[in-house]
Amino acid sequence: METIPPHRKLLYATIVFAVIGAIATSFYAIDQATLYYLFKGEAQKQFDTARNIIVSHHPLEEEPAHETTGTQKSSAPLSFGLRGSSSDPTPEIVSPSWKLPAAKARAVKQALVEEFEEFELLVVNVPGRPLAVHPRDMTTDRVNEILSDPSAYDAWHSALKSGQLEIYSNFHWLEWQIPEFGVIIPYVNEENKARGGFIFSTKPAINTVVFMDAIAFGSAFAFLLVLVVAIASIMFAWKGLHDRWKTSKTIRFLAHNDPLTHLPNRAVFSDELNKALRKASITASNVYVIAIDVDKFKEVNDNHGHAAGDTFLQIISDRLRLVFSEHLVSRLSGDEFAVMIEGEYTSHDITVLAQRALATTNSNCVIDSKEIQISLSMGIAQATDAAWRSSRLLHCADLALYRSKNGGRSTYTWYESSMDEELERRRELEAEMIRALKLDGFSVVYQAQVGLADNKLKAFEALLRWVHPEKGRISPEVFIPIAEDTGLIEALGEYVLKKACADAASWSDPTLKVAVNFSPAQFKTGQIEQKISEALQESGLAPERLEIEITESLLIADTTSVVKSLKKIGDMGVSIAMDDFGTGYSSLSYLSRFPFNKIKIDRSFIMNIGKDAHTDAIVAAIIGLGRSLDVLITAEGVEDEMQAQILRAGGCDIVQGYYFGKPNNVDPANPHANIRCTLGLNDTKQIEATQSA
Repeated sequence: METIPPHRKLLYATIVFAVIGAIATSFYAIDQATLYYLFKGEAQKQFDTARNIIVSHHPLEEEPAHETTGTQKSSAPLSFGLRGSSSDPTPEIVSPSWKLPAAKARAVKQALVEEFEEFELLVVNVPGRPLAVHPRDMTTDRVNEILSDPSAYDAWHSALKSGQLEIYSNFHWLEWQIPEFGVIIPYVNEENKARGGFIFSTKPAINTVVFMDAIAFGSAFAFLLVLVVAIASIMFAWKGLHDRWKTSKTIRFLAHNDPLTHLPNRAVFSDELNKALRKASITASNVYVIAIDVDKFKEVNDNHGHAAGDTFLQIISDRLRLVFSEHLVSRLSGDEFAVMIEGEYTSHDITVLAQRALATTNSNCVIDSKEIQISLSMGIAQATDAAWRSSRLLHCADLALYRSKNGGRSTYTWYESSMDEELERRRELEAEMIRALKLDGFSVVYQAQVGLADNKLKAFEALLRWVHPEKGRISPEVFIPIAEDTGLIEALGEYVLKKACADAASWSDPTLKVAVNFSPAQFKTGQIEQKISEALQESGLAPERLEIEITESLLIADTTSVVKSLKKIGDMGVSIAMDDFGTGYSSLSYLSRFPFNKIKIDRSFIMNIGKDAHTDAIVAAIIGLGRSLDVLITAEGVEDEMQAQILRAGGCDIVQGYYFGKPNNVDPANPHANIRCTLGLNDTKQIEATQSA
């Protein structure tokens, strides 16, 4: 289970406290706002009433100066003004007209008393000096408190400037108290000139029921608002966390599983294998690994597309799950799978499981209406003691898998200790091959191809030979597969091509052709046409004298690109022969898509000719096919006169084999030497005598 890091815990705690604080603040703010607007609304009504009363009595209208002197008493002004007003009387002459007449003052007071039970009123002139106050017993400190209130000061100047009623309050968001409101009522004469103002305040006439209803409404509204915000926040947070969870889950899945087949990947397989081996070392149980490789998967990709290849792998993984449902099945790489089996299983049990896995390939899969054959090769290894490591067990399974693939594919092989020695020999041969290429340790010999109709020498086939200074002669059947696996075949093929072209150019008979075998691996680079052109130019050999031999497997591997390359080679004037015809798929579509110049019948048919009626029929059919397509037919592996006579009678064009000449070096001055042909050293009898001797 994953633990939460300390900094994450602190972050989550901070978020929780922040949310709680936000909820409490929301309730407090909404209640404060409810109180403020409730009391302000009530105060607004009272202030409008007070303004109407004051304005209706015209308390600050001017009176003649002689009427006010001595005869009419007015309320004496206080000795202080509004905050910010000048206290120096020198620059300001206070006119009697700015005094509040007593009669009008009493009338205003009486009207206000009748309307309001309790109120405070200050009458202030324009310079900011109070003219009268109510109640009569208002102390100087209270007057000073009202006049020095910053909110009242700002409202006073604003009201005199605008001529409109201005409300002020002692309300503060951070103070929990009943808000008190006051109003500045400016008095403007008919000339729209401010004559003074009234600072009025009264207690709001709000009963307890209205007050509690307002508080309840504010709380309910706050609750609903917080609830809506909380739900929105939760939904937003859930979406973010859900997306993050899905992303995290996807990342964890991709870190442990193959995205295509959803099988555990190599990292998981290695980890589980290590755990199983540690457990087996304690419990003495068995641990097996089956390495599985999809045969010819590249052909599926090349012939049907990568999308079909992906579907093909998914089908295989599903079938492996069915067979190994109780065991760990993993995809290690492109077309490589592995199965780990632990517990009290015997070798027989594992063999049965491997056979079941192979049995699932008996039925082909259909992808995009195309039927594709499934073939699997398997290698099985068992940990025999506690010293085994996961890398060692996988390595042994891979060695057994390699043996299966070289042994014909679509089979399984158990690991044997001798496979390590074989691998070591392969690595040693690979190193020796690299050294031989650098030191010119390879050689090329030639085997004659003779026409049966006129018994004349037609061509030589170039064959690569390797004589090791210590191991002696090494068969091509040994080192050619290693060269193909390691990529050395390209360098070897180029060496044979250039050597054959150079030798053929030196032969005294300009009619003789030279045939060179090409491996499918040499076509993968896409530069085969360029290499052939360079070899012809360097040697000076005419393109018509060069013949390249390819196998059916080359066409099957990548038909489209290979046919394009073959057509370019054919356009140079080089002849093209299909080698080992009949041993592969022998698809006639290849012959129709590209006009081969020659078809070579494999030696496996020739060795049984005249002995097996089915073989004779196959050879006769191939020869007939060649005649129909106007293609030369060459038979390989002719060992005796009887075979040659049968082939001559059947209409075969050219033969090649030990009966006509063993692979050997060619004398440039006399290339016909030691060849059973009409243009031999003297005649055919001499070669017979030489061979018999």
